[in-house]
Amino acid sequence: AGKMPAVLSVFLVDLNQSGVSRTTLKTIGPTRGHAKLEFKNAKAERIGAAGQGWELAEAILDRAAVLIAFEQVGGSAACLEMATDYAKNRYAFSRPIGSFQAIKHKLAEMYVAIEVARSNTYYGAWALSTEAAELPFAAAASRAAASDCYYLCAKENIQTHGGMGFTWEVDCHLFFRRAKLLALQAGAPAVWKEKLVKRLEQRNAA
Repeated sequence: AGKMPAVLSVFLVDLNQSGVSRTTLKTIGPTRGHAKLEFKNAKAERIGAAGQGWELAEAILDRAAVLIAFEQVGGSAACLEMATDYAKNRYAFSRPIGSFQAIKHKLAEMYVAIEVARSNTYYGAWALSTEAAELPFAAAASRAAASDCYYLCAKENIQTHGGMGFTWEVDCHLFFRRAKLLALQAGAPAVWKEKLVKRLEQRNAA
């Protein structure tokens, strides 16, 4: 029990047929729907050869990782913009809080993380669009960098807003929820970091 099947295959299933049922799932991010799919005597078409499923799934996930990373970078940039605007307009001790060193450092750290993630994501986009041999490495790097970046920026956006950043009235929590949710889709950051390590080890051993 719990062991991976010796042979895996990928199948294409029409979700509108009677053999497919959906159950809505609650998540930390209510702005994006999720569901549990169950199949019972559903018609399916195998993609690729029998037993080729894991190889195909890895290729699909690499492509999905790059696309998700772009959303994560975009969300991170929105967090930086939101935090910067607040820091310019929120005054404390007769000064904009953005003039304080602690806030400046938060914003600078967010900016650097975004540029690193953006660079990795562009690398992933190049590898994806050209079907380059580097795609497995670029996808893992972009996924790991973008996931860490979005979490950092969502968290620091809340911190920049201070006490009100933790309230429902301010939209900071929406970015934080999306950051956590996207970090789990297509595999957690730790999974992608481990993939990157193994892929680099395999390449260097060749």
